[in-house]
Amino acid sequence: MIKTLCALLTLSTGLAFAQSEHIKRLDDAAIVISEIMATKDREIPQDLLNKAHCIVIVPGLKKGAFIFGAKFGRGFIECRKEGGIGWSAPGAVRVEGGSVGFQIGASESDVVRACPKFGYFREKIR
Repeated sequence: MIKTLCALLTLSTGLAFAQSEHIKRLDDAAIVISEIMATKDREIPQDLLNKAHCIVIVPGLKKGAFIFGAKFGRGFIECRKEGGIGWSAPGAVRVEGGSVGFQIGASESDVVRACPKFGYFREKIR
């Protein structure tokens, strides 16, 4: 009984930590889009947002390279509902990649992408 209780507490602590990590990442994505839209000279044009079927937000995409390069980031995607009115619940996305060549450096940036075609993501999500 005590072993079961300890295992359950350990599992619930791990789940609570994972849940809080997702909530923090979702809050970071909301902050990124809010900051971009608040900056008048760099905001996303409203007509582009009106045409977009999906928006991908990856706060803190990390890139690093020394001959071999890598990038990694986690964020969220939101797509318009079927009728084009309103947005879906956010879905988690992960960006990964690598490269080879003459390169050196590191960076971290916030990525926002407005995607005009819905079909691509519909196929990838399923």
